[in-house]
Amino acid sequence: MNKLVVLAGVPGSGKSYFSKTIKKIKSSHVYVVSSDQLRKEIGGTQSNLENDELMWKIFIGLAKTYSQDKDGVVILDATHISPELRVDRNKELKPLFDELVLVVWDIDKQVVCNQNLQREYPIPPEALEMFFCKFQKPTQVDKEFFDKIITINSSDIAPAIEALKLDVDANMYE
Repeated sequence: MNKLVVLAGVPGSGKSYFSKTIKKIKSSHVYVVSSDQLRKEIGGTQSNLENDELMWKIFIGLAKTYSQDKDGVVILDATHISPELRVDRNKELKPLFDELVLVVWDIDKQVVCNQNLQREYPIPPEALEMFFCKFQKPTQVDKEFFDKIITINSSDIAPAIEALKLDVDANMYE
């Protein structure tokens, strides 16, 4: 059974850490598609938005390619701040996966601001504030589109990993 895991949260909330942790504890059949990484490869930095149309084309294309692994877990690591971005952008992927899971970060703003400062490339405070203002929690549209919605509201990602049912030892990430 293959899964598409769509991550949603403001920059610095822990999405990339979560992706890397999943990859570490279940290295086979896990594919992480990261908008930041693709922007860096295409434009030199993760903040370069000049080639975003190309980046999203590659982003979705990689997810389609990885969907061919019928035991695969494809993780889409991007902000996905609105239902439109979470659902509309991924509609063409839905028939390619057995299960679609939305993992949403609902983390305290001050915690995220502190975590942002620890990033290799911190987001400027005014840009981070814009993401906080625009971020939307899951709506009925999300509930109808995704098979499962998991909310992370602390730095403890163990419950979310367990809820994904990835056949891994949940203690391995510690």
